[in-house]
Amino acid sequence: MATRLNYNKELQALYDSVKQMGMTIEHTIDQTWKALQKMDVKAAQAIIEGDDAIDQMEHNIEQACLDLVITQSPVAGDWRRIASIMRMIADLERIADHCSDISEYVIQLSNKPRVELPTQMEKMFSLMKSMVNSTVTAFVDLNEEQARGVIGQDDLQDDYFLQVVEELCTRMQQNPDEIRQRVDQLMIAKYLERMSDHSTNLAEWVVYIVSGELVNN
Repeated sequence: MATRLNYNKELQALYDSVKQMGMTIEHTIDQTWKALQKMDVKAAQAIIEGDDAIDQMEHNIEQACLDLVITQSPVAGDWRRIASIMRMIADLERIADHCSDISEYVIQLSNKPRVELPTQMEKMFSLMKSMVNSTVTAFVDLNEEQARGVIGQDDLQDDYFLQVVEELCTRMQQNPDEIRQRVDQLMIAKYLERMSDHSTNLAEWVVYIVSGELVNN
């Protein structure tokens, strides 16, 4: 009984660590948007430097998963959860990496004449943060319905991305002197689209944890 109690505590600590990693990345997404809006080089550099801490979170959670498997011999259902968590933290880490990638472009853009952001860029950031938040909440609450809702939002992000691409193409045609800035903005939008793909992956793993179904989006 004591062994099982200890096992449950370790499993809960694992869930708490994933939740904390998700909350940290939500904050990073917020800071990335603010850095882009304000062309804040100092904030962008802080995001890049902070990526090491998120990498360390991933490493610590991965190690905790392995320790739990080795020392506690989890049953089938818990093994499914642990294996899924290891996949989830990899996607969370990639989202953080893309925040750093966007921050690199903020630094590049700060050295060029400033141009307005694409109309739908803010919506892409807002949706991205919402997808991460909803997925982490679904994970903590083991809420399959909420996770499936996140999967459905990926199409909306794809629509925003296509709208941004169309707007940027138009602006490059109208203002050839802005092409370098617009190409940088296009890369930022592409990173946001990829981040949503990773959020969709996260949601699919939550569905797998709860139902055992592997979702093919």
